[in-house]
Amino acid sequence: MKRLLTVVLVLLLVFSLAACGGNTETEGKAPSSVGQAESEETGQKEQPIQTEASGEVSDGNGIICINYNDYVNAKDEFYDYVLEQSYDHEVVSVFQSLATVSELNILNYLLPLQFMGESMKSLGKYDAEVELLMFQNLWGDDVEVIYNQDTGYALKGTDTDGSAIEVKAMYDGDADSLRLEGYKDDALALVFEYTRMEGGYAAQYHFKTTISNDKGKPIEGLCTYRTIFEGSNGSSARFDNVNSEPDSIFGNAPDPDTFIEGATHWLTVDNGKFSGRLNKNEF
Repeated sequence: MKRLLTVVLVLLLVFSLAACGGNTETEGKAPSSVGQAESEETGQKEQPIQTEASGEVSDGNGIICINYNDYVNAKDEFYDYVLEQSYDHEVVSVFQSLATVSELNILNYLLPLQFMGESMKSLGKYDAEVELLMFQNLWGDDVEVIYNQDTGYALKGTDTDGSAIEVKAMYDGDADSLRLEGYKDDALALVFEYTRMEGGYAAQYHFKTTISNDKGKPIEGLCTYRTIFEGSNGSSARFDNVNSEPDSIFGNAPDPDTFIEGATHWLTVDNGKFSGRLNKNEF
């Protein structure tokens, strides 16, 4: 409830700024004349918000939060279809999670994507103060934000365990393609990419996750999940114990015929019919 109230207050602030014409100067300047007046009276300098661009946006072409959420909705619809169609399939109904990525353990890195560009969406241009407020209330109160129109976002903060978290996100609006890198205590913890294809998407997630259990003890391995779909037809796969980061698909749609080739676990659904290999069961 507290978080919901925070979201409502942030959105009210956004619309209030829009109604007043908003602040169009974002490079280290205060968002209002009131703040400037207080600074002059006290003789103290305003704390700058780090930003390197404030380009105008006429549509959603370059706005991460709009296009990322479109991808998430399409992926969720595909996964829901797989689940629905698998009820009568003895293998897929039990083992589909081996090939379909769960974002629960990597949510802390992906969550900021839902708010990147929210000021552009609401105000028509980047507003550093609004963006910072969004991230402070919805991701971490100690967050530092750097935005560059050419290189994207860089966020730094601290998680609930006290670890240093960093998220870097680049977006290619022409290709509707995104690349995110997540770091924990300076070590790479996640690579996530998606790119739009004709009628659908291709995406991949690269991170360490549990791949098996030994007498109740979870065994982790570095894995790459891949999914490629068009509507309700598509494939999902997991490559276990990989040695390196996968070939990038940022701004470059992969070959659908080879994208999941060699996967440890995979499933394909075509017009409601399944084929694949899950937990060593071929079907």
